[in-house]
Amino acid sequence: MNMFFDYLKSHKKLILIIFVWVVIFALVLFLSNVPVDAALYAGLLCLIVGIAAAAYDFYHFCRQCGDLRQLLESIDAQVDHLPEPRNQIHEAYTEIIKELHRQKREVESRTYVEKKELMDYFTLWAHQIKTPLSAMSLILQNKGSWAGEEDREMAMELFNVEEYVNTAMSYVRVQDMASDLVFENVSLDDLIRRTVKKYASIFIRKKIRMDFQETGYQVATDEKWMMMVLEQILSNALKYTEAGGSISIYMKGTDLMIQDTGIGIRAEDLPRIFEKGFTGENGRRHSQSTGQGLYLCRTIMDRLGHDIRVESQEGEGTTVILDLEQEALCPGPS
Repeated sequence: MNMFFDYLKSHKKLILIIFVWVVIFALVLFLSNVPVDAALYAGLLCLIVGIAAAAYDFYHFCRQCGDLRQLLESIDAQVDHLPEPRNQIHEAYTEIIKELHRQKREVESRTYVEKKELMDYFTLWAHQIKTPLSAMSLILQNKGSWAGEEDREMAMELFNVEEYVNTAMSYVRVQDMASDLVFENVSLDDLIRRTVKKYASIFIRKKIRMDFQETGYQVATDEKWMMMVLEQILSNALKYTEAGGSISIYMKGTDLMIQDTGIGIRAEDLPRIFEKGFTGENGRRHSQSTGQGLYLCRTIMDRLGHDIRVESQEGEGTTVILDLEQEALCPGPS
């Protein structure tokens, strides 16, 4: 019904002209003393022809509207399959659409090339910066027992720089991680141990207690990317947990729980913590917060087919929950 009224609205000028013609036609017949039967017969014939022509035109109107709606759903793929123009105006609109589409494609292509060049440059820079970082780390390690407090501070800052570089590299790779996924059954305990070992020096330095309960769980996932998620979560837990606190890692059903006794997250910040660049109140207190970590975790977990959520109370700590059920090849703990 809406389409019928749209059709009438789009032809209102023509309908008005026809109405004027009918009035003139009737007036001429009346003034000419033409018999009523003849006038009605002529009017009926005109009405039948008019209805038939209008029905035919309305059919094509409906068909064209349907074609345009279908095209709207996949315009990038079918822009060359626009409905056949019915007049010069339609043809002009069709050419405008095709030209706009061509320009859009050119802009997309140019943007893709520029983005790829930027990513290539950043990837090269990240690999190059790792060389001096590794050299500095080796120099500090070679000092051994001669290393003083300043050296240990420098080693910690160097570790932080390496972490920032790795996070940046992860951000670059995650945009196209689909081509880098290798799913296999991996030991969750092994991933956790390797992650904890990586941050062992921070645990010791901040005197944070680790309570790790072995899960015995095998999970179908990509080892490298899952390790990246665990590292990011543990890094956050260590960053926001005061000296003398604790971090617990344990399994609850098919959920991996990573719980800390840190500063927690405000209730109003919780719904937005997975947004890119969002730092919240904690970010304002801690200048080293970038707002990229949990965004990366959510993006990676979505690509891996797992879920991630966070429970927290300000001042009472945070629990990050990784739901590993979706892609688990094993029925549960082994």
